[in-house]
Amino acid sequence: MVSSIYKKAFAVLKKKPVTLWGISLLCALLELLAFIGFGAVPVGAFIVAWALEAGMAMIYLNSYRTGLKPKSTYLFAAFKKDRFWRVVGGLAWMELWIFLWALIPIVGIVFAVIRAYEYRFTPYILMTRDDVKATDAIKISKQMTMGYKGKMFWADVLICLLYLAAALVLLILSLIPFLGVLFRIANTLLSIAFSLFAPLFLGIVQAAFYVEVQSAPAAPVKQTPPTIPAPPAPAAPAAPVTPVAPEAPVTETPAEEAPAEEAPAEPPAEDAPADAPAETVPEAPRARFCPNCGRAFAPADRFCQSCGTPAPNIP
Repeated sequence: MVSSIYKKAFAVLKKKPVTLWGISLLCALLELLAFIGFGAVPVGAFIVAWALEAGMAMIYLNSYRTGLKPKSTYLFAAFKKDRFWRVVGGLAWMELWIFLWALIPIVGIVFAVIRAYEYRFTPYILMTRDDVKATDAIKISKQMTMGYKGKMFWADVLICLLYLAAALVLLILSLIPFLGVLFRIANTLLSIAFSLFAPLFLGIVQAAFYVEVQSAPAAPVKQTPPTIPAPPAPAAPAAPVTPVAPEAPVTETPAEEAPAEEAPAEPPAEDAPADAPAETVPEAPRARFCPNCGRAFAPADRFCQSCGTPAPNIP
């Protein structure tokens, strides 16, 4: 982008360089006279200087757009009744903000330079768009220069670097005996030409950026397709809960009261005769206990071995 703007700016400057230089010289003389005339009131000098700078910006802009011969009458385009105070107020508002950013300690100069490039399109906006308020011009300029500040800075620095490189080469060649005089003269002419036409070239480049940024296609906005929410998955049916029967309380039975296991009855023999006499099972002797202390008596005891109580007679 910088190379194409350089080519177009050189083409414009090559057509009427003397005319452009004469108008820029007239602008500088009028500004000087304003500061001399308003010596006691410097605000008036600044007002006139801002109006002249806005007119000079329009001369650069028209020269780049049309390629026609610039007219000196464009220098006073900002002095119209319905435009003067809006243009001057907008430029004063721009200079105020740049000055305030420059007051920041240490890094203030850096921020001031960045803001100067952000507000660079302010005079063109104020001169070409009558519907824009004075305080809104810097906001529009900030939006327009987004993504172009580095390119504009490089375009301003590149012409200075080219001049310094050429001047350094001529300075080295001027050390050659006898022929060095020619290179000194060439270096002097280069310095004069640079001081006269470099401001004109940079003014055209600045106007060229305003035109190119306006004609540049807007970056397409990526549209994200709407996200369709997925339907919720059906919940799995809960497994039926089987009620658990409460545990029955366990009652401990004393060992003494536990019932004795019954012996399984033997099945009757099939071949036994019906009229066979039943066998008689002798009865076990009954246990005896002392009625006084509760001690068990042996079968042969007649008295309690503990307390001497006579053993009861059990039939």
